[in-house]
Amino acid sequence: MRAAAYARYSTDRQTENSIEYQLAEIRRYCAEHEIPLAATYTDEGRSGTNADRPGFQAMVAAAKAGAVDAVIVYDISRGSRDVADWFAFRKDMLRLGVRVISATGQRIGDLTNSQDFLLELLTVGMGQVEVLNTRQKSLDGVAVKAKQGAFLGGLPPLGYDVVGGAYVINPTEAAAVRTIFRLYAEGKSYAQIIDALDGAVGKRGRPLGKNSFNSILTNERYVGTYTWNKYRTKLFRQWAGGALNPDVIRLEDAIPAIIDRQTWRKVRERMSDNKRNAKNKARRSYLLSGLIECEKCGAAYVGHSSTNSRGYTTRYYCCGNKYRTRSCDAKNINADEIETFVADQLRAYLSTLDYTETARIIADQINGASPDLSAEKAELVSVSSQIRNGMNALLRFNSDFPELEDEIGRLRVRKSELEKIIAARESEHPTVDADALAEMLRESAADLDAERMPELIRKFVQKIYASPNGSYSVEVGVHLDGCGGPVYILCTTIRNIVH
Repeated sequence: MRAAAYARYSTDRQTENSIEYQLAEIRRYCAEHEIPLAATYTDEGRSGTNADRPGFQAMVAAAKAGAVDAVIVYDISRGSRDVADWFAFRKDMLRLGVRVISATGQRIGDLTNSQDFLLELLTVGMGQVEVLNTRQKSLDGVAVKAKQGAFLGGLPPLGYDVVGGAYVINPTEAAAVRTIFRLYAEGKSYAQIIDALDGAVGKRGRPLGKNSFNSILTNERYVGTYTWNKYRTKLFRQWAGGALNPDVIRLEDAIPAIIDRQTWRKVRERMSDNKRNAKNKARRSYLLSGLIECEKCGAAYVGHSSTNSRGYTTRYYCCGNKYRTRSCDAKNINADEIETFVADQLRAYLSTLDYTETARIIADQINGASPDLSAEKAELVSVSSQIRNGMNALLRFNSDFPELEDEIGRLRVRKSELEKIIAARESEHPTVDADALAEMLRESAADLDAERMPELIRKFVQKIYASPNGSYSVEVGVHLDGCGGPVYILCTTIRNIVH
């Protein structure tokens, strides 16, 4: 009988020494009963109130793979302190024919026997009762501090420091907070607020950006209101829905205010109006969302629109770092222009493709890769390095080098090919059916109208690299889902040059 040992500790009173003690007892049990120990799994600093633990899940996976015939724990509480999780685990092991044993002699019997089941239920149930009692005492202790307006850990909001457990105003940060509230109340855009902040940074030292504004503008602490346990976010370390908590602790004027009540009301009114307007506005479609990457900073481009004084709306794609923090100066790309270019080039490519030959080349690349992939991985490292060096040269000299850009495009083609060949060979379905792939290409090219274009773009466009000067290159590839695995193999790169 091959056995797997499992040990766990969680509380502050336990250390890694607790793991060693449990494993020593398990080894002693195995020696006394002449049971070979095939594997050891541990979870350090992990609660037993849910089964989402790396070591525990790895142990279960080993049992399902038939690698072990028994699981040995120190006692039931190390396996789980949740009744439902424990018996779900026990049922899985019962179906697999894997025994569960306690090294301390704790009875873990036959689940189909009523007496054994009742005894085991009482044992694991007492463990869960202990957890619930401990949790309630902890919450009660924290609630006492919360009712005093004390800082309860984590990172204080921008504008505050914590001294002796109490909130105190940080003058430099508070000035940035006041600027954000004042300008937003005056109707200024997020972009205008970022310009006014002039590079101000948040608590973690990163520039303040648009993504941080909502949490700042909705934080009641800035008007002196202290809240604790406002939302039900987690229960036993799992997401609990985020609904408002009726047991919230709320104290007015408990901490020093940074923003006056009048400014706070103006901000709340504008945010409410914006939310209503957003619901009433038709959602604009951006065909290339998630596909465009900035060559300068690596951020994904995001779709936006602007409306001029005559009411004309222009859609465009903007570098995410430029939009959020103004930390990149890459040019925006007109959405209509790039979407039309991509659609036209994709139609032209698919309509002139030799489907049989393309499918054969792709299948040969994947199916003929070396078994150990060492050559492919070594080449991938080399190609990636050459791409980085080439991009650094282009950005350093900030001028056009058509030959270098062409070479980078060729290297990207090879990089994508290597990545997908490696992924395909390492997947559960490493071979590609060339005939099925050829048929998929024919079917795709048979209908290239506008209504089907979003589907075709997601199917054949792998990545679009946007240069700081506004040009871009489109990687067109073949998605092999249904032909041997969900893998991309690059076929060509199409570049749009901005002169």
